[in-house]
This record gives sequence, structure tokens and C-alpha cells, in this order.
Amino acid sequence: MQYVSVVVVMGFFSASFVPVYASLATWASQRYGRAIGGFWAFASLGFGIATITGGLLYELYGTTPLFELGALFGYAGVATVLFTSKETFYSPAFNVLMDSQGIGRLLRNRRIAGLCLLSALVIFATSAFNVFFTVYLVNVLRGSKLMAGLAATGTTSLGALAYRLVGPLNDNLGRKPVFLAGALGYVAYFIAIYFIKNIFVVALLWIIPIYPLIQSSAAALVSDYTSTGDRGKGLGLLEAAISIGGGIGPLAGGLIADVSGTLDSVVIFSLAVALVSVPLSRILIRDRPVVPPVQTRA
Repeated sequence: MQYVSVVVVMGFFSASFVPVYASLATWASQRYGRAIGGFWAFASLGFGIATITGGLLYELYGTTPLFELGALFGYAGVATVLFTSKETFYSPAFNVLMDSQGIGRLLRNRRIAGLCLLSALVIFATSAFNVFFTVYLVNVLRGSKLMAGLAATGTTSLGALAYRLVGPLNDNLGRKPVFLAGALGYVAYFIAIYFIKNIFVVALLWIIPIYPLIQSSAAALVSDYTSTGDRGKGLGLLEAAISIGGGIGPLAGGLIADVSGTLDSVVIFSLAVALVSVPLSRILIRDRPVVPPVQTRA
């Protein structure tokens, strides 16, 4: 119980930085897709390095050094923020706080509420199965633990690269097509997972970065829907919805697996939910005009 409590507290504080720094990324540019994509690219790179470092420490020294390293990184982050100039964290929102809306009013905005619901639904679909992917690869398909670890590392590494590529696509093609491509990507992913049983192909399917399509486009849309003063709250609501979907999904997947006795039924369930998200994406998302490319002088 103590271990669970520590993990919950750590997750609470580590997740709180996302809306803050994502909104920071949008201050200097109206091309929110590129800005948010750049933020998530560096965040994913940090997650990947931390995952590899944690895995090595766990294999060599056990769990205690992991918590010590996490505390060290936490204190280093606090020190970095404290010694950074105030201008870096100055928000244009400070000048428009009188026009700021509350969380309740933002949720009554149909565009924001619909986008949060849709994002939670997509993440619910993918987390219902993906949380059991290592079990599926190792215990069902008889793959090695090393392959599962390499697949997890590949997912994070390709995710960082995908954010750098997907960010500009949100500005050039529009947020709605990118989000729809992510929803369709998950449909294709679950169909392939259900029919393909080759461990190498399944591992390759796992590392395809589909999630950045959903997350980056949704964050860009929230930035479109909110003012500067409300952007942090809007992105916080989005991340909360994604976290709720990601939290309930594994519970639903576990219940289905226990009742049916097979993970294939979880794949079918995730596929069904992903299929529902495709038409909902077309209905609930209202895109804004494509951001014109920045003109540079020769």
C-alpha cells in the first residue's frame, strides 16, 4: 500500500507539469502545432532516457536507487526553475486575467468538452490492451523479455521523432485530419494485432507512433479554442481527460481478460471502441483554418 501511495503522489506531481509547459510553448508562436510538437518531442526524449536509465539501475541495484534517482531529478528540476530568470516564465496571460474563464465555463464549451470526451475515449481504447502488451508478447506469443524491452524503448524513441514531424502537420494540414489519422491508425493497429501472431511483426506494430497524432492535434485544438489566459486550464482539462481514459482502460481490459480468459477479447474490445471514435472525430472536432507557412526573406 505504501508503494502504491508513493507512485500515486509521484504521478500527481510529474503530470502537473504538462499543461504548464505545454502552454508555455504556445506563447511565442501562433503555430501551436509546431510549438506543442516540439515540447512533446523533448519531453518524450527525456522519458526515453529516464526509462533506459531506470531499467539499467533496476537490473543492477534493485528498486531503491530508482526512487533516489527520481528524487534527485525532482530536486534538480526545482533548482532549475528557481534559478531561471522570471522573464522566461512571464505569461501574456498576466495581462488578460480579467477575461479569464473558470474551469466550469470551459467545460461548458461544447468544443472543449467534446474534444476531452473524444480524447479520453481513444486513450481508453488503446490503454485497455496496450497496458497488457508485454504480457501478450511474452506469455501469449512466447517472445523474449528483451524483445519487449526493446519494443518499449523503440516506442518512446520513435515517439520523440514523431512529435517533431506531426507538430508541423497540425499547422499545415489541419488538426482534424491529423486526429482522424490517429483514430484510424488505432483501428488498423488492433486489426493487425488480432490477425498477426508473428512476434517480430507484433513488436514492430507496437513501436509505430500513433499516439502523437492524437495528443498533439488535441493539444493544438485546445490552444485554438482557448484564450491565452485560459490555455493552461484548457490543456489541464485535456490531460485530465486523457489520464482518466488511460486509467479506466486498463481496468476494463483486465476485467474482460479475466472473464474471457484471453487477451484476444481485449483486442476486439479495443478495436470496437476505436471504431466508434472515428465517426465521433468527424462530428465533434471543429477545425480552424490551416495556419499559413511563415514567410522568410531570401
